Amino acid sequence: MDLADMTWKGVEEYLKKRKDIILPFGAVEEHGYHLPLSTDGDIAIAVAEGLSKRCGVVVAPILWYGVCNTTRVFPGTITADFDSFKAYVSDILRSIADSGFQRLYIVSGHLGGSHVSALKEAARSTDLNVLFFDLTKVKSEDILETRAFHACEAETSLMLYLHPEKVDMTHAVDEEIVFDEFSMTSSVKITKSGVWGTPSKASAEKGRALFNRILESFSAGFLPVD
Repeated sequence: MDLADMTWKGVEEYLKKRKDIILPFGAVEEHGYHLPLSTDGDIAIAVAEGLSKRCGVVVAPILWYGVCNTTRVFPGTITADFDSFKAYVSDILRSIADSGFQRLYIVSGHLGGSHVSALKEAARSTDLNVLFFDLTKVKSEDILETRAFHACEAETSLMLYLHPEKVDMTHAVDEEIVFDEFSMTSSVKITKSGVWGTPSKASAEKGRALFNRILESFSAGFLPVD
């Protein structure tokens, strides 16, 4: 169920039965030579819609832009300022509460530190009961061969499963994740391609298994209907 496709009377009827809603977040951000700028949003939308089908919870339209500090040097990455993004999200959450919703589930395909911090601070500014579904907490060691990071085996596998038409594996390159212990602004050194990880090990089959694991893990986090 997509909120944007409903009439206001349809939302009114929905709120008589339940008060929860899923809000996906993406980013317009580089993902190497082989993945589109829409990767984070594509994954978030798929997860939100999958959870909606499983659990009967309405999905709000995705918020596409986020805070992308580390990758902002790449052409095409569009980032918001931390404070303005937090203020904007706070406004959206308060308006969702004003519409009659009481519980909000956030699904973010973008998981940069500043982005997530802004989401959490915004959540604390509202009376909504906000739950954050963290993709980094989903167990994947038995599915993936390498650590999930950025434009990596995990994200590439998910995109190969969800949107194979958007992936060009002929341009996929592996780049080692390098942590800069002396940096005060970023813990990760920027790579040439924008990849941090091993997308060459990705496959649609791994993506299918990981996507189903995500849905299974997050479905367990839905609270009972009041």
